[in-house]
Amino acid sequence: MRAPAFVGLTVSLTLGGCSGAPPASQPEGPGGAAAAAAGGQGRAGRDAIGGAGGTAASAMGGTTAAGAAGAAGAAGAAGDAAGLASSAGMSPGSAGSGGMPVGGAGGTHSSGGGGSAGNISAGGGASAAGAGGGADCAGLICDDFEGGVIDPQKWQTLTSGGTAAIQMQTVAHGSYALHLHGLASGSDDWAMLIVKNVPSGLKGNTTFGRMNVYWGAEAAVSLHMQFPFAGRNGTGSATGPAPFSKLRYLEVGSYFGGWQLGMDLLDVSPSVEDVSHPNGKWPTNKWFCIEWEFEDQPDRVTLWVNGMQVGTLDSTNGGSNGALYQGKNSGIIGGFDTFGVGFHDWHPAKAFDVYYDDVVLDAKRIGCP
Repeated sequence: MRAPAFVGLTVSLTLGGCSGAPPASQPEGPGGAAAAAAGGQGRAGRDAIGGAGGTAASAMGGTTAAGAAGAAGAAGAAGDAAGLASSAGMSPGSAGSGGMPVGGAGGTHSSGGGGSAGNISAGGGASAAGAGGGADCAGLICDDFEGGVIDPQKWQTLTSGGTAAIQMQTVAHGSYALHLHGLASGSDDWAMLIVKNVPSGLKGNTTFGRMNVYWGAEAAVSLHMQFPFAGRNGTGSATGPAPFSKLRYLEVGSYFGGWQLGMDLLDVSPSVEDVSHPNGKWPTNKWFCIEWEFEDQPDRVTLWVNGMQVGTLDSTNGGSNGALYQGKNSGIIGGFDTFGVGFHDWHPAKAFDVYYDDVVLDAKRIGCP
């Protein structure tokens, strides 16, 4: 929503901006910490994976608040040892016995080659759970950010005013999570991760996603923010706002701290925005799980929070006269080939912070971790 218009639970708009008036961690470390076999500093990960065949094997760590250290497997030249991070998020890896040999070369769980020294996921350089389509991935695109950096092979990072970085202080699982920071600037700002090299299985007329979210209370001040979205460039002659000036897309967003589900068409003039406002608010200052389904035949958004459906946008509660756009309720987007998570704050009012963890995109519903 991009410029005020009128009160209502459901709004159909043809404005180039946001519209509508306001309606009347700490890390658990379930996977433990990976460390170099030499006994170096441990790094929390969702799965503890060590080298096999003479290198250090791994063991799953505990989940107590105190953070018991994971034990290394057989002593070897190089590999990873796993344990639970302490409540501060880090603990030294320790040598020991009784680990489970799981490791392998190339960052997978199943291969039998020795893991390289000091790398997470047995030499893969990023956690297996974070690898798109990997053995531990629950979908076609996964990222738990346990590599410690935004993966440039997986994501294109787009920012304007806002920032995106990986940090260790506020996490849902493991040791790392994505931190998004928004500015209290007068114009819109954004920080987004856009999927690179979209798998063919993710493209189509139906797509699902899920992620754990920590939403700072300051974010509730903004009129409208966009979070996960999926769409395709339209063929209309109009040019909408950056960064996707031709995009037709569905989104999950916020509206003065409440839920907003939307459909936006930026390639037509005036641009189109249909929205619904399910009951309830975004939880603040705690971790929660959101899941979404975007459909194009018919066009619909469905949102779940912590496993419970909270709302939809479709022809029954969006658009006008029973239609979302020009008498149509299906095929308006044209299928999905562009996918993003992050934020776009259309009317910044106050600086805020949002954190994401355990991001998964797939062609079927994934469920919360």
